[in-house]
Amino acid sequence: MRNLLIGLPGSVGEDVILPKVRYVYDHLPLLNWRTKRYAASEASRIRSAISAKSDNFTIVFDCEIVGLGYGAILYMLAIARYIIAQGGFTTFYIVDTDNSYVDDLMDQDEVRYFISDIVDIAEAMLDPELSSVCLISPDTFLKVIEIPSNEFLLFDDFTRSRRPFFRDCFNVFNNLMADTPGAEQDRVLFSSDEFKCRFPESFSAIPYVSWACRYSLRGTDFGRQTMRDEFLKSYTYLRNRFPNHNILVVSDSLGCQHYSSLATDLQIKDLLFSKDYSPDFLGDAALAIHGDFFFWYRGGGMCIIPLISRMAYECHGPLMNETMWDKRRLTSWQGKSQEWIVLEKHQFVDDRSREKENIGLSWNGVEE
Repeated sequence: MRNLLIGLPGSVGEDVILPKVRYVYDHLPLLNWRTKRYAASEASRIRSAISAKSDNFTIVFDCEIVGLGYGAILYMLAIARYIIAQGGFTTFYIVDTDNSYVDDLMDQDEVRYFISDIVDIAEAMLDPELSSVCLISPDTFLKVIEIPSNEFLLFDDFTRSRRPFFRDCFNVFNNLMADTPGAEQDRVLFSSDEFKCRFPESFSAIPYVSWACRYSLRGTDFGRQTMRDEFLKSYTYLRNRFPNHNILVVSDSLGCQHYSSLATDLQIKDLLFSKDYSPDFLGDAALAIHGDFFFWYRGGGMCIIPLISRMAYECHGPLMNETMWDKRRLTSWQGKSQEWIVLEKHQFVDDRSREKENIGLSWNGVEE
């Protein structure tokens, strides 16, 4: 249907009719069922290609389509790590962007820093002997997708037509991991060992728990920020549960400044902040995953690091495009020490005060 619509004269098919068709499709019944069915289908394609011993697996992170966020690339890298764990060589292309993201929300320097950072993240998270990370221009994109018959392009149709598929990456990865033995899962999941080289040498406040908080000065996704009462409730819970641990707030520079000021206002004097030790995302990730426990309340993409790991965590937030694996677990590998509490999407919640009562609700009251 999409190909038919974009073939109409002019741009009316792609720019006017197609968005309306997609809106209707997304609001049809059984959305979760259809989402899981697609994920299972793409996962089956990947397994078949692995069994056929394809020479190379290609995955494309298209900045102009995906946007500039860390969550999507972590999910894509998780799929690449699965393929590598099965012995498949993976080429991970990052398609650069032009100046289209330079606006009142992000300047040119911020865009360039993000692109450089995700290249660094991809190279750090993938086995260099079984992968290649390449930054390419949009003009080079068409040459990249001319895949020989003995190679495999992930999310083939979406990639070729430059449509976003990152929303499905978590669900595809979840499906791939479901029938993978535990020992093989461990080779795919993030672990504290692989972040040792990124752990800030100046940090020595051990033992500690990590607490990820998101903040946006310019108001983007304001609902994902931790509000004053939620911050106090979270701190009180963590301090009662871990009286002998330091508490480290993990955020970017603006976030650490904001929550440090908020803590002072609330007369909280014993918090640590990641930007006093870490210069970048991977340093923050190292601090997050090396903690004895990870806590997250409606925050940003840092939760994906513990989510795709074995570390103990408690996360409170909505599901965007992710679907629950079963009634209790978000992920197929989720352990007893890992808990995801589903909240409504912030744009649909008028009063968040009741949601914060879920913080620590399942804790048995025993100090750790």
